[in-house]
Amino acid sequence: MTNRIGRFTALISFLIGTMILIIFYFTDSSAITEFGMIFIVVAGIINAGVFVKVLIDLINEKENRKKYFFTSGIMLLNIPIILAYFYFVMILMNTMRVSFINETGREITNLKIIGGEPKSIEKLEIGEKQTKWIAINSINDLILEYEFNGEVKTEMIYSYMVVGKKIEHRIGNKIKLIE
Repeated sequence: MTNRIGRFTALISFLIGTMILIIFYFTDSSAITEFGMIFIVVAGIINAGVFVKVLIDLINEKENRKKYFFTSGIMLLNIPIILAYFYFVMILMNTMRVSFINETGREITNLKIIGGEPKSIEKLEIGEKQTKWIAINSINDLILEYEFNGEVKTEMIYSYMVVGKKIEHRIGNKIKLIE
């Protein structure tokens, strides 16, 4: 019985943690971040208690040791998974995801994103959209330089960059914050 509870606890913890990560990825919600932190603590306590019970049964029930050993291994697999998820969330929280949309009415070339991690786009056709993940390495304005009709243009993408944000920058138009 402890085997089933241990495997079930590990599976449910994995599935709920994965769902929280997916929701955070698409929403960048601080409420989801807080819920995720609370979930980690609660799931950690529950998993630790079940894990201790599995280990006790592993020691006491010699005829089922392989099953208990297997269950404890499955439960321990959640540790590297949660560390990988934590690493991914830290990356998300230290980047801005900027979608560039060409609304100039003409092809633009040599796009350079300045202010965060340097990024570039060779060209954007009329109406084309391209998303760049920009690591925030300082508190600067995020600026776009590009060539339009042989002339270099400059546009403010975002003033005072905020980590973990998704924005849509309509080149030749205006910025729309994606909530």
